[in-house]
Order: sequence, then structure tokens, then C-alpha cells
Amino acid sequence: GYAKNDFRIDLLQSKHGLYDIAETVFDIMDKEKLTNDMIYSHLWDITFNKKVYKNGWRRQTMPDSGEWTRPASETDIDEGEPRLFSGLNTPLEKGQKGKFGGESASFEYVLESITDMSAALKDKTYPHVSKVANQISTKVEDDWLTPSQKSQCIKLQEMWGKFYSGNNSWKRAKRSPERAFTRAKPSAPQWGDELQIMGLLINADCKFKKCWTNIMQYAFVDRTESACSMRWYQLKKEDYRLKWYGKGKSAAEKISLAKRLAKSTMKVQLERKPKRERHPYANSDEAVLREYAERDLAYENGC
Repeated sequence: GYAKNDFRIDLLQSKHGLYDIAETVFDIMDKEKLTNDMIYSHLWDITFNKKVYKNGWRRQTMPDSGEWTRPASETDIDEGEPRLFSGLNTPLEKGQKGKFGGESASFEYVLESITDMSAALKDKTYPHVSKVANQISTKVEDDWLTPSQKSQCIKLQEMWGKFYSGNNSWKRAKRSPERAFTRAKPSAPQWGDELQIMGLLINADCKFKKCWTNIMQYAFVDRTESACSMRWYQLKKEDYRLKWYGKGKSAAEKISLAKRLAKSTMKVQLERKPKRERHPYANSDEAVLREYAERDLAYENGC
């Protein structure tokens, strides 16, 4: 299931770490009846400040023994190595982001603030969890983003449009023994989280045009309206997939959830910019392949 609210988790730098974030969220999911799994039910990864830590690749010699089959590596994270905030290589800074991914759950988190809590320690038990009010309406309107975000999204749409219309990628050279690759227009990425958002809106009986105008064009800045329209009507025929989106929720809840997911997707998109792709062999360890890259680039540059 999906959480109806976002949550704020207050932690202590000297006592807690990344493992405590995961453990606290699993406690929340258990109370909200979002999963029947426990934190150790499946392998999982957690990313923070662009570094990935992996759970479940080492074990305790006996349950609750505190002894492990091997010392923790740089990427292990578990009860024995919680990755304390005070011990991370990079100091904590406001705005740092992370992502949890596993079979049992997935969620994103962001460091909102760092505060001197010495005066407030007696008032709270840590980790301290509080719900964040859901400000997103249940209407298919663009009230979920700011004017500045709208402007940024429109500019990114134009940038991605130019990127996909230009020769900014590579394809295998045909019938040319002297070349390995030639410049080509980029292919659109595979459909991913967009299908969840589309599926929720379809199951809420919403119309494509209104959803595109108020939601999807801002969340899917690297997609065209025509491409989204084709995928929308194709998805409507995929009952095996469609029936799971928002199952058990009312139409209003589906719309609200779609907008929350769109907001999360949009924030990720705002940090991405189209970038001309490097030659596939440019960084190859094999000299002969790097020579192909140099020859292909020279040909493209008219040398």
C-alpha cells in the first residue's frame, strides 16, 4: 500500500544512523498496515548523499549475539553497523537526499534541518515520528506545485525536446567496416514510475487531456504529450497491470496519491538535465575499442 501522509523523523546525530531511518519507517509501515514484512525479511539498499549501502550480505553468528560472520565492509549496513550520522565521511547538510529500495518497501527521504537539540532532549523520545499534513487536494488541478516549479518544468520540456530531436546518442554503424558507431537521435527511456501515476488517474476515471495539462506534463518533462497519450490508452487495455493501481482506494484518494507521486517524480526531474551521450567505447579498457571511438569522433567532426 501507499502511506497517506509524509512523515518527519527526528534523530540524534551521536546515537542514530541510516539504519535507524529504515527501522523507524518499517515501524511506521507496520502501524499503518502497509506491509506484513519486517526489516530483515528481504535484502535492501539505502542510498544517502549518492553513496549506496547494502543490507543482508553478512549475518550474525547466532540471533542477538552481536557477533557477525565477517567485519563490515564500506557498504554494509545493519544493526551491527548502523552507519551513525556522526561517523559518515561527508558531514550532514540540509537538503541531502536518500532512497530506500527493497522487495518489502521503497521510500525517499531528505534532510530538512540540523538543530541543536540539547535543550529539548527531555521533551521527546528518539527516534521521534510525526505526521506531515497532506496539503495536496483531490482535484485534477495544478495546485500541487509552485509557479517557479511550473516555469522550470516548461523550460526542461523544451530542453528535452531539443535533446531528443538532435543527434545526441549513438547507434551501431551498418555496412561500414571502418566505423563502430554513428551519431543518432536518443531513444526515450523505458516507462517506469509514470505508469503508476497514469494508472491511478485512469482508475479514478480522469480524462487524459486534463491530467496532462495539470499533472503529467510537469512530472514527465522528458516525455511528449503524444507519447504519453499513446501509453495512457495502451495502459487502459492492460487490465492485468491496471487493476493494482490504487486498489481499495476511493477516486479522491487515487488522485491525491497520483499528485503526491507526481510531485516526487518532478523533484527528481528538476535535478536532471539532458546531456549528450559519450561514445560507447570512450572509456573502454581495451585500446582497440578506444581507437574506434577516436576514429568515429573524428569522422563526426569532419576530420
